[in-house]
Amino acid sequence: MRSGGGSSGHIGVYVGEDWWTFLSTYDDHTPILDISCGSMTVAVSIAGQQVGEAALEFARDLAAKAATFAAEVERLHARHPDSDGEASASGTGNGQAA
Repeated sequence: MRSGGGSSGHIGVYVGEDWWTFLSTYDDHTPILDISCGSMTVAVSIAGQQVGEAALEFARDLAAKAATFAAEVERLHARHPDSDGEASASGTGNGQAA
């Protein structure tokens, strides 16, 4: 379900070097994924703790987009080494919309 399903909100997160992620799983309700950057944390879970088709579709799409995000960061990292052997990226890309 892409609309009318009770979801709301919008946030932009720009990750620096002060990040962490944490996944909490439970036997009796849906997992919670925390993404922290500095002093801000975003928690992602399923509305109403209902594990239906929409929740499954969301989880699979989230995993696919995260894998694509990681592959893109790895590609840019390999392409733009900086002075200490690490890589950095700058400029605009020709990415795809999520």
